[in-house]
Amino acid sequence: MNRMRTEDRSRSNVVMQTALSLLVLALLIPLPGCDDDPVDTQAPAVPTGVFTVTGEGVVSVYWHDLDQSDLAGYAVYRHDGNDPVYGRYHWLGDVAWDENFDEDSLLHWFDDSDVVDGQTYYYAVLSYDTSGNESALSWETVDDTPRPEGYEVLLYDRFGGYPERSGFDFSRLDNGRMEWDAPTADIFVAFVEGVPFVYSARPAIVLLQDLGTIPFAAVDEAPTSGYSAIGVAELIEDHTYAVAVVMDPESDVHYAKFYVYAISAGYVEIDWAYQIDEGNPELKVVAGRRGTGAPRSELIRF
Repeated sequence: MNRMRTEDRSRSNVVMQTALSLLVLALLIPLPGCDDDPVDTQAPAVPTGVFTVTGEGVVSVYWHDLDQSDLAGYAVYRHDGNDPVYGRYHWLGDVAWDENFDEDSLLHWFDDSDVVDGQTYYYAVLSYDTSGNESALSWETVDDTPRPEGYEVLLYDRFGGYPERSGFDFSRLDNGRMEWDAPTADIFVAFVEGVPFVYSARPAIVLLQDLGTIPFAAVDEAPTSGYSAIGVAELIEDHTYAVAVVMDPESDVHYAKFYVYAISAGYVEIDWAYQIDEGNPELKVVAGRRGTGAPRSELIRF
């Protein structure tokens, strides 16, 4: 009997040792699908503060920087149609987390040069992390219509030696300078006792307004009221002026702006911008403008 009990105890010890070995082995071997590091499935935050700045042949898209340790970058999308909430957005390009970044404003930017002046585009931005997770597209509905512009155009005194260079037709863009009384001229310059004035070349159609010392680049939209009833304004250096060409109040209105860069004897030097998109007063878009904040639960991107 004692021998049998000893054998039983030996077998029991072997069984226990085997069970313990299997348990240790099971703890050391990870279960299928498990890893030492958990899989990151958390999408980064949605970019905010998206806005655009209008240029000639370019739209610059800006947004706030995201402070996330695993952030890899941002992707910019564009919609070319007229249904920005539910339409399709096309990928334009990526901006790495440390690229195109201004440390003072904490803004990133992307320049879209594949645009046509006078056509409206809608933009959105998403963020993505090092694991490939993507946020939703930004919630702001941001649109922009690039417009042509010109610099250092000399307009001469209509009473001087070059009356054929005193008028300007904004719709002809770089070829806009013309005779002061040409049928399509919008404005012309005339000096009265040495003082330069800008006149409406077609007072019943072309409206003028002196916006004062507002910087040229800061005039984001043409005003809808406040234009001169007499169609004339004194030209002053560093002043910006708005122009409305109203062929038909219901269907044919165009807006422009110009800045008096310098005044010399017999001529003035101006910078200008003209919106060829009919009825659109947009001359530059700044932060906080033209954003409806519409949610895009049904938005499609590719």
